[in-house]
Amino acid sequence: MPESVARIREIVHAFNPDIHIEQITFLPQGVSNENYRVDTPNNTWLVKLYAKPLPNNAIAAQRALAALGTCPEPVHVDDAHRCAIFAYLPGAMPGEFDHQQAVQKLVQIHTFTRSGSKLDLHAELAGYEKEVFYRPYAEQLEQVVTQTHAKQQDWCFCHNDLIKENIISYRQQWCCIDFEYAQVGDRYFDLAMLTLSFKLAEQQQQLLFEHYFNEMNLEGDWQKFIAMQKLVAALNYFWYQRQGVHQRVDDAKAQLDALLG
Repeated sequence: MPESVARIREIVHAFNPDIHIEQITFLPQGVSNENYRVDTPNNTWLVKLYAKPLPNNAIAAQRALAALGTCPEPVHVDDAHRCAIFAYLPGAMPGEFDHQQAVQKLVQIHTFTRSGSKLDLHAELAGYEKEVFYRPYAEQLEQVVTQTHAKQQDWCFCHNDLIKENIISYRQQWCCIDFEYAQVGDRYFDLAMLTLSFKLAEQQQQLLFEHYFNEMNLEGDWQKFIAMQKLVAALNYFWYQRQGVHQRVDDAKAQLDALLG
């Protein structure tokens, strides 16, 4: 367990000094942050320790979206310890893709009204241009950047890390977690991330695409969606490389190579 039990107890007792903690369990699935399950006689919580300063705007959005059943509710934020406590949601990562659940969660997130800075995907990509692993893809990604230009209607509040590991299915209901990167962004990014993470066949992608844009009452751009998948795959691979997440690098590179063909 990376953190001492004593520190987790300190964090929980700062929230409520009278709580009796029955068990603390380290959850190893996190890549950027550390997560712990804390069991008490009356509640089970998720304690998340952030590697960076707290994303307070994203946590505030998650609190509002929790009322819709989109995500677990944040119950305590502790800037001093750089952590937050959330309601713990039982369940597991979805074994199969459910396009109706996916569309429902996408619509709930994308129709949430939130101001603030926009996530510039092209700036994120440019941040890797000097890396050795970027160079073989530079020419192809220039075209991808052109094809993924965001129109006004493309901007909305987004999760920005909507991989299947950040979805919990419980009693056939989906719930999204890990809103650390949530902010205004390009709706196509969430769509593309979701389809790549679940490795959907083209027919499933088309079904999701059509259902989503019908629900949003918008005209979808299929060519931009395909281009955005390439941008997502590139950002995934480059991020895993830079962070040294070796267990995911090979799969991410294979996916990028397949998309760029």
